[in-house]
Parts: sequence; C-alpha cells; structure tokens
Amino acid sequence: MNTSKYKSLVFGKDEIVIELGCGPYKTKEAIGIDIFEAKEVDIVANLEDGLQFIPDNSVDKLISKHFLEHVQNLEFLISEIHRILKPGGIHIAIVPHFSNPYYYSDITHKKNFGLYTFDYYASENSKLKRKVPDFYQTKKFEINKRNLFLNHHFFLEIILKKVFNYL
Repeated sequence: MNTSKYKSLVFGKDEIVIELGCGPYKTKEAIGIDIFEAKEVDIVANLEDGLQFIPDNSVDKLISKHFLEHVQNLEFLISEIHRILKPGGIHIAIVPHFSNPYYYSDITHKKNFGLYTFDYYASENSKLKRKVPDFYQTKKFEINKRNLFLNHHFFLEIILKKVFNYL
C-alpha cells in the first residue's frame, strides 16, 4: 500500500509531522495525506480506512485543518491518530463550529463540532462548566488549548440592520 512511500518520506527526519486532508495547501514541514491527488499531497489514501501504513507511536505532530468534519467514522480515525502519535505528541485540529452558516451548506460535511466535542476523547473533562461522559473512548487525549472563534460572515449586514433600526 503506502508503507514504502511513507517510509521514504520520513527517512532521516528528526520530527515527523503529518497533515491529514491537506488538499492543495499543506503546512510547510508536513507530509500531506489526502484522498485526492494534488500538488501538495505526498500520499494518496482514503483515511476512512485508517492509517495502517504509519507505525505506532511514530508521529510527533499531526495537523488536521478543516478535515475531520468530512470523516464518516470519526471515532475510528481518532483512535488511529492516538495510535500513531508519540507519547507527548500533538494533534492540532481545526474544525468549523456547528453554528457556522456555511457548515450545513456543505454536503461533504459528515460530522458537526461544538465546544465540548473533543472532551469526549479527553483523559479528563475540561475546565469548562459542562462535564461529558468519559466512557465512550478508551484511548484518551489531553486537551492543552481550545479556541472558539465565532465569526459572523454577515457582519456588515448586522451593523447595517442595527443602524437602520436605531434610526
């Protein structure tokens, strides 16, 4: 499969950085993996089938920017990510919040994400108010940082409505 290709890409590297679903825009130092061929894609693979070509505990950093929402079996892929990350490895995940007006318009989106979604995969509940059940996953991550950006795409429209209503 992709085992020999992967081995040739990581040979001699001090730090292994993988970007899942990179498409045509890959992080500079990363090995890009996507289902579609593109200039920045190093390995073409269907990630729904897992990452069996990557050895256990071998990846220092894994990046997934606007990719996880396209995965049908998220629990399986999260367990694969846990398997390949080294102890102390980092997964940087960027996903759209379910309230994003474009989220539901994209027919390729399979999963939605809220503020607490990743807590279901965490070793301990977040410092946030709500606690989530901890029995869904046996493999657990530690959440180091979380950011929630609620950018309204129709900002100008909101301002104009407020001004109009005021007048």
